[in-house]
Amino acid sequence: MPIRLSPNCSTTPQFLMIALGLVAGTSIFISMVFWVMGAPWVLPFALVETLVLGAAFVFHARTRSDFDEITCNDRHVFVRQERRGRVKEHQFTRGLCRVYMTRSMRPLVRLDESGRYVDLGEWMLPQDRLLLCRQLTRVAAVEMMI
Repeated sequence: MPIRLSPNCSTTPQFLMIALGLVAGTSIFISMVFWVMGAPWVLPFALVETLVLGAAFVFHARTRSDFDEITCNDRHVFVRQERRGRVKEHQFTRGLCRVYMTRSMRPLVRLDESGRYVDLGEWMLPQDRLLLCRQLTRVAAVEMMI
């Protein structure tokens, strides 16, 4: 059974589009009122503001689909990571890889084998990262059946 780790996002893409539309529409409407009143320079700034806000929403939408997926079989631990639409796959041999917490201000779970490593749990609470580390240690420590 794979373990899937992903960021917690409580809003739907539809809600984000509605929010963007409301904010952008209000800004453009107000700037057009100023344009009619004789202040034409408000409209270009409102358009730039809307463009930057749209770019921020697109960036958020791309990172919303990020995930880590961990699966195992009798011999290997597989980690598949997606970041901003790019997928990386890692393969570690059970019994040869180490699982531990990194030493940093925000420790992550690290799978390491022969200098190759992958960090996991960036979206998890610290206590959940510790549980993940313990669970992966039990899974990875099982020696290969030959």
